[in-house]
Amino acid sequence: MEYLILSSLFFAFNNVLWKWIVADYLPLQVIVKRSMLTSLLGGLVLVLYASHFTIYTTLSEALFVNLTCIIGALGLIFMIYALKESTLNNFIHYSLLGSIGTATYLYFIEDIIPQNYLLGILLIAFGFCAFLWNQRFNSKTVQFSAHRNLALMTLCFSISGIMQWYNLKTYDVIFLAVHQEVEVLIVAGIIMCYLKQPILSFFKFDYILLMAPIVAIAIIAGMYGLKMTNPFISSIVSLTAPMLTMALAVLVLKEHFKWYYVSSMFMVILGAWMLT
Repeated sequence: MEYLILSSLFFAFNNVLWKWIVADYLPLQVIVKRSMLTSLLGGLVLVLYASHFTIYTTLSEALFVNLTCIIGALGLIFMIYALKESTLNNFIHYSLLGSIGTATYLYFIEDIIPQNYLLGILLIAFGFCAFLWNQRFNSKTVQFSAHRNLALMTLCFSISGIMQWYNLKTYDVIFLAVHQEVEVLIVAGIIMCYLKQPILSFFKFDYILLMAPIVAIAIIAGMYGLKMTNPFISSIVSLTAPMLTMALAVLVLKEHFKWYYVSSMFMVILGAWMLT
């Protein structure tokens, strides 16, 4: 459990850094540079301790692990584009919405039965709808594309989280974490080349250099926590990340949180906790 809490703390810092950095750079530029740094660090660890890691040996295993990482990479890309177009308010509520899909999958497929399933789902849905309804009072209208990207982000992260849970039953945390970052680099790099966007200088000093170790710790701690629990428990404990993100957004980014943001998020969190 402590790994999940540590992961949530570092992801909260990472979320604020993302929002801060993409204000000055194109999203894919940030993703590619950050994943280059984390892949380099992770690759060095794998080379030095290669004998300690289990590598997939069959084609089906390789396909499943790679598909998991590709879906996770797409989720990250959708997330960064959404953060550039909207506020952390929207990101927080969509992140919490993902617990519905995870809980439903574990309920019907893995027979991991949450308590108060129906009531919890209704509270989450009601809180989320209340947030969207009250957004009509916001002077800064969020574009449809931002909601689309946030929805796709939530779907990709929920699916990849469940798939990664299965992978962790066989493979080491470090191997999967490095694999994920390499896939992020490949997927984002291909899209970036297709769009003909320039690559940021690898040696230029910027906040992306600070982001790399923060996200590395967050990913590894989160995977250790996921390995010792399950995707739903992981998503519930990760509720602390949106709350910390909200606090940091107010302090660092000076974002304004209306009372209905807090009340709707409270309903969503309450519903998610009722599923545990």
